[in-house]
Amino acid sequence: MKIIAVGASVTGLAAAAALADAGHEVLLVEREAVDPPSTLDEAADGWARPTVPQAAHSHAFGSRGTNLLRDRLSDVYEALLAAGAGTVNLADYPPPMLGDFERKPEDDDLNMLTVRRSVFEWVLRERALSRPGVSVRSGATVRGLLTDGGSVTGVRLADGAELTADLVLDTSGRKSSAHQWLAAAGLPVPEQTSESCRITYYTRYYRRLTPAPPGPLNRGFGAGGLWDSYTAVLFLGDKDTFSISLGVLPDDKEMKALRTEEAFTAAIRATPLLAGWVAPGNSEPISPVYAMGGLDNSSRLADPGGDLPVGFYGLGDAVCTTNPAYGRGVSLALAHVFELVDLLAAHPAVDRGQAAKFAGASKALLAPWLGESIANDRGRAGLWEATVAGERPQQPPPGVVTFGAVVAASTKDAEIWRRVAQVMMSLVSPAELYANDEIKQRVGRALAGGPPPQLPGASRADLVAAVRAAGGATEQAA
Repeated sequence: MKIIAVGASVTGLAAAAALADAGHEVLLVEREAVDPPSTLDEAADGWARPTVPQAAHSHAFGSRGTNLLRDRLSDVYEALLAAGAGTVNLADYPPPMLGDFERKPEDDDLNMLTVRRSVFEWVLRERALSRPGVSVRSGATVRGLLTDGGSVTGVRLADGAELTADLVLDTSGRKSSAHQWLAAAGLPVPEQTSESCRITYYTRYYRRLTPAPPGPLNRGFGAGGLWDSYTAVLFLGDKDTFSISLGVLPDDKEMKALRTEEAFTAAIRATPLLAGWVAPGNSEPISPVYAMGGLDNSSRLADPGGDLPVGFYGLGDAVCTTNPAYGRGVSLALAHVFELVDLLAAHPAVDRGQAAKFAGASKALLAPWLGESIANDRGRAGLWEATVAGERPQQPPPGVVTFGAVVAASTKDAEIWRRVAQVMMSLVSPAELYANDEIKQRVGRALAGGPPPQLPGASRADLVAAVRAAGGATEQAA
């Protein structure tokens, strides 16, 4: 089958590699005209991606995606290891409060890769484009779809060129223009929903200078926590690198200064869990501070029982986005890619039946994670808003298990910890955590004596004071 994928970032590249392995011919159409770095080292040191703003930020490569790479794109997985990516199994790093943690067979699936996004994508691109049948057309912007009798048969580019295919994939990410293309072609447009994540991220990269980690690692892939007005998470990378991302409310005026290097550093140093990592002599910054806002939990998922376009499928962020804080983007994109690969093998005819099957598979895969992200973001944003306003946070209704509650309880009950890890790694449905009666009972018992001690973060007052002081120092220096 001849396939066009609109967008040559992670989702498009993974789709091209997986589809080529299944015998298809794939043309990647990419609007960026600038060629990527020619070497891995150049990419690792800074690969400017103006059309992919999230590329500059921390990434967690969770278990579902890691296991899919290992099992179904093994050459990509091995190339990442050769490029310096690390491997982690979360069951090797249970909370120390659990005491004698006893591993179970299912813990073997809790695998992660520790690698910078730039290295991950460069390696994926190199391996995808090495496959026979995969090609890329750069500097090409899609302006519309070609159709025949209600089926999509190709794309029309900004320069007027027309490219035909048996199947067109939208792999252009969260800024997809697919709804415009479909509407202009007179084809069904999936309903769009969107709700703000109510968070802005600030990220900086570092190189470790010490032979051993200079601070605690309370997560297998790094360290971090969620506090009453902010979150701070450190992600281990390849070749002794790491990144730290701070998250705050978009309208938290006191935290706007985090875009400066001085305020960002001050906020980390005010967070005891992470302060040692940026202490003088322990690391050196290797990037500026990157900011990213305007993030939404959004859906463009089609109704399997409704009117559907034939021959046109969206993948990954093009049809569903969730808060990047949960680190599921790459895992869900890879899972979505292989849903399509397997569907094309079982139902190769591009017709209404195929479209309905893929719409159903897409909704079953992505909708639960969208719902969980929305619920968790509402709870977290409510806590932060109350703290900033100096008010008491609203408590959840009786019997409702929240993300904060299960995370707190996971330090006292190994089975809760295991289930939290499985859900965070996209291995089991969120319902297995939040709507599971046994887990609810366990959470109740674990928290009966009160919540466990908080991770060492900064109080709101200390955080504001640190950022203000750094801002004053910046003004004096200027």
